[in-house]
Amino acid sequence: MRYAALLLLTSFIAACGPPALPQDSTRATIEVMAAIRPGTPLEEMLERLDQHLVNAMSGQLDGSAGEEFLLAEALSDRLLEARMPFEWIPSEGYSLESKLRQIQSSADRILAQLRTSAPRQQTLQDLRNLRTEVARLRQTVAAGGAPAPVPIGRLLSGDTANTTAAAPLTPSASPDVSTPASAAPLGTPVPGGNP
Repeated sequence: MRYAALLLLTSFIAACGPPALPQDSTRATIEVMAAIRPGTPLEEMLERLDQHLVNAMSGQLDGSAGEEFLLAEALSDRLLEARMPFEWIPSEGYSLESKLRQIQSSADRILAQLRTSAPRQQTLQDLRNLRTEVARLRQTVAAGGAPAPVPIGRLLSGDTANTTAAAPLTPSASPDVSTPASAAPLGTPVPGGNP
């Protein structure tokens, strides 16, 4: 009798939890890899991502909507492989690449919530927030951006001639601290000063 009651209680708790997410996200990854190639325009990738998120939201992650989210998550993992239309979002003073990483992180967090049976309302709210973030980025990309500003290291070094292709500064492995052969004191000594 106790065993039957425990089994019934376990079944009831499982039925009240979030929908079961397909555990095999490999299929979604393969499907996205076949459809999206490196160098695909970012606008196209964001449009597809947005559509998968809308489909996942409309079904509240139940049934095929869970599979739609898996496709969205797999697509978010490939955003950095897109052909970037620009580097910098001037209106936000922020890197486009950083925005894409935030979207990846949000999608990964939602996937983790689904796999760990986090509270359903919070997961759905995070899904809505992610969709809003993607829609906003689509508008930003359509408006255009700018080249990235000159990195601080280049500004400090005084090398601002090439501002469009800012290469990272590479520090020397062993700095040259030897004294030049013709070392002479700078300036002239002050008369009557201490030697």
